Amino acid sequence: MPPITYPPELEAHWLHLAQTETRAGSDRDTLRRLLPDIQRLADGFTTRRPDTPAAPYLKDTRACMAYSLYFAPQTHARLTHILAELPPFPDTTKPLRILDLGAGTGAAAWALLDHLGDRPIALNAWDHSRPALRGLHDIFSALRRARWPQATLRTTHAPLDGLAAHDETYDVILMHYILNELPPDARRLLLSRAARALAPNGRLVICEPLVHDAGDYLRELRTQALTDLGLHLLAPCPHEQPCPLDDACHDVRTWQLSRALQMLNTTLRRDLRHLAFGFLVLSPATPPPTPTFRARVVGSPTQAKGQTLCPVCCSNGRIHRIQLLHRDVDTPGRKALRKLERGQLLTLESIQPLGDPALFRAILAQK
Repeated sequence: MPPITYPPELEAHWLHLAQTETRAGSDRDTLRRLLPDIQRLADGFTTRRPDTPAAPYLKDTRACMAYSLYFAPQTHARLTHILAELPPFPDTTKPLRILDLGAGTGAAAWALLDHLGDRPIALNAWDHSRPALRGLHDIFSALRRARWPQATLRTTHAPLDGLAAHDETYDVILMHYILNELPPDARRLLLSRAARALAPNGRLVICEPLVHDAGDYLRELRTQALTDLGLHLLAPCPHEQPCPLDDACHDVRTWQLSRALQMLNTTLRRDLRHLAFGFLVLSPATPPPTPTFRARVVGSPTQAKGQTLCPVCCSNGRIHRIQLLHRDVDTPGRKALRKLERGQLLTLESIQPLGDPALFRAILAQK
């Protein structure tokens, strides 16, 4: 898979608005003038995170610009990673109905629309922030003809609690980085309401930050989805058995920083190239059986002479440490193994125990 990049058209839109807002003469000057706003937002989700949920952070146009220039490229990259490994979205006789809960300024929705390509789509962007929805509407209007010509948009200005009285159903529901801002009871309630709003073959895509002090709440929501709500897993787990991991399941994926983020990070100096996140993709429909043996990398791969070693969560519901010999793959395959990342899904042709009971020899399935 080529390096994931943020579409420059999306970034250019926000840079243009920010340049007008700050009355700057260049992109670099624009970012310099917005830096205090960006710094507050970035710190609010990291070093000062416990104080954040109580305060609305997309309170005005300037905050939306700062948020979109710093966080939107990362959001788009995370969703692109997730969507790339999913089976094709089901065909529908009418436009694919998408609900983006907590849409903010739209980065998650744009990643999904970019992934779906030239397909009829009816997007409902739902958020409590009027400035964020105005920004989302403006960027959609500006770029729709070139990027999403068959998509339509409506916005819903309402809190997440409003979903309780909402009686529409959707083919796709996005919930990106919103559950971590809710208390445990509210998380479970929102998950059940979103499940009820799914069409029979719909998909619920949940992506959450890796917040160590919040506990492993995605594992709890996974259990609720499979046991209480009757949903099935499409990703990330290659099985629906109890999670065998000792720590929180998460991906650590790399991407190509956007131009604005590269300029900002000369001052911020954050590790932005590595995206750490957890996710769930759920559906009411039973996934079709797969004849292959699937495994997800659940730890940091290590490289030795002629081999790659890594722990994987397998479709048999167990964790195995596997050995992948470079001689078993072609030159592009060797290059891919050297760049293997935590969270990648592998399709294995075979897996056999070696002399060491903790190590298994695995061979990748040929494409």
